[in-house]
Amino acid sequence: MTLRTRVVLIVAALVVAGIAIASYVAYSSTERQLVESTDDFLETRAAELLDGRRQPPQNDGNSKGDQPSDGGRLDADPDALSQTLNRDGGVTASSGDELPVESIDVEIATGANGNNGMIRNIELDDEPYRMITEPDRGGGAIQVARDTSATDDVLAGLRLQLVAFGAILAVVAAGSGWLLMRRTTQPLEDLTAATERVATDRDLTPLRLDRSDEVGRLAASFDRMLGALALSRDQQHRLVQDAAHELRTPLTSLRTNIELLDRARNLPDDELDAVLAALTAEVHELGQLFDELIQLSSDTGQQRSLDVEVDLADVVRDAADRFTRRTGREVTIDVEPTPILGNPALLERAVGNLLGNAHKFSPPDQPIEVSLHDRRVSVRDHGPGIPAAERARVFDRFHRSTEARSQPGSGLGLAIVAQIAELHGGVASADENPGGGANVGFTVA
Repeated sequence: MTLRTRVVLIVAALVVAGIAIASYVAYSSTERQLVESTDDFLETRAAELLDGRRQPPQNDGNSKGDQPSDGGRLDADPDALSQTLNRDGGVTASSGDELPVESIDVEIATGANGNNGMIRNIELDDEPYRMITEPDRGGGAIQVARDTSATDDVLAGLRLQLVAFGAILAVVAAGSGWLLMRRTTQPLEDLTAATERVATDRDLTPLRLDRSDEVGRLAASFDRMLGALALSRDQQHRLVQDAAHELRTPLTSLRTNIELLDRARNLPDDELDAVLAALTAEVHELGQLFDELIQLSSDTGQQRSLDVEVDLADVVRDAADRFTRRTGREVTIDVEPTPILGNPALLERAVGNLLGNAHKFSPPDQPIEVSLHDRRVSVRDHGPGIPAAERARVFDRFHRSTEARSQPGSGLGLAIVAQIAELHGGVASADENPGGGANVGFTVA
């Protein structure tokens, strides 16, 4: 069962329940008012007969229990039937058909129930009546009955009207609920269709629903998710294309050198050493490229662990020490305590990539200078520097300036730095030092 159907059924059930309760209250109130009106009439008529304001039925002298003769009757009352009882509960006179006398009526006539009257429903000739039996102060009792068939007809008509009105309202409510839920759930159906479209066709087109309610906010969130997926897909596609482009050069060189070795098996030692050295360098470059590609693709998954309390100064020192041990290059450090929340492994990788980049361009007899101030890590080299036109692009994947193409590397090191900086709420930047060389670094939040 769909959500729309369930909601429509719930709304219809609630409306029916509400109508049923309202109808019951309205019917009960009307019935009570009609009964009270009849009872008021009977009490008033009985009081009039007992007080002499209205002539009661007269006895013609017949004995107790005998049917009064025609001479002992009054003209029929168009509003009610009346009947008198003697002290023993026997009928002494009646204005019409004789009303039923039961034990409770006898007790009222004899005074056995404490002179309390009683009103109840009776039937005469299969017609409904409402009857009151009131004790007479002089002994005996008076009975007054009124036909309630008109009241029953009114109540029957009211029942029919309430049922018909309730059924109409239930149908209208169900229809309105269906239309409302169709309008409300249409964006949800669009979201469902969009997810199915993403799963089957890889179509990441945003929904762009112009709504300000909860569904609109959900659609906006879904659009942001689709945008992020589209961006990620484009980046992956571009990464694959760039990686394929970068792999072609070392692979072509490897193939050329291997073919050279295959064709010229008796190369002089110096030429053979040169070929093997080239092969070794190209294999090393391929290995470095693969490592950086793996790092670049796995960094996103490490965003979940950016909540470690760490001093960025310690991270910089560890990265510099490890770099010095590996390369023997002199690194000078000028850092200040900088406690942050982050991922120590990622931050150390970023600093290591900056040191490796500076190592390629800085003269071997010049130290690499590392500083950490105001939450910014800066690595300065003493190389040729970065042309102004290239500074905005050095952090792009696989970008290598004209000056850098003669240097080993894949063009991913600084892209990884930019990505790690972004994960930590900062940015990467490159500047020119006044004394020469480049100043490349990143900030953290």
